Amino acid sequence: MKDFVAVDSDTFWSIIDGARSAAGERVTPGFAGRFTAALRMRLAALDKSELLDFDVHRTRLQARANSSAMWATGRVVARYADAFVDGLIARGRDHYERAVADPDALADDPAVRAVAAGDLPAHELAPREVEDLAEELYGETDDYPMLLRARTGQVAPQLQDDWDDENDDDVRKHLPRISALFLPPR
Repeated sequence: MKDFVAVDSDTFWSIIDGARSAAGERVTPGFAGRFTAALRMRLAALDKSELLDFDVHRTRLQARANSSAMWATGRVVARYADAFVDGLIARGRDHYERAVADPDALADDPAVRAVAAGDLPAHELAPREVEDLAEELYGETDDYPMLLRARTGQVAPQLQDDWDDENDDDVRKHLPRISALFLPPR
């Protein structure tokens, strides 16, 4: 018999889509704050079990995106790779899936290009507060990491890529389009 999950994948994405819709579909100045506030309002309506279920999905999506290419993209675009992945999640399932499949293709994303041009602050792509929202609303923060770990099991380790995501030369080699936007030429 399968365990009942109050917040399944479709419900998770419905919550994300509702928050994004309330924040405004386009990433503009203030998007990260609007999205976080809208998500907080939606999560506040969940009970403790549902909050954990929601965060299990977010944690698993973070683990799926865990690669040198994504870490490097998050670092050069927004300086915070984990919050950058939360920003990809905030933009919806399709956006997240495309980005995980090919992080370098984010060079075509209008919001990423706006950050590169200096027209949009990088933090709008990386809502740092999202990571702790469910835990904050859950209330019992001392127990929360243990409860979340019990529901997620072992989080996937970082893929063993053959390059260093913190080495700009490696980033240029593996992410040429993102590098052209954000890294100084050699």
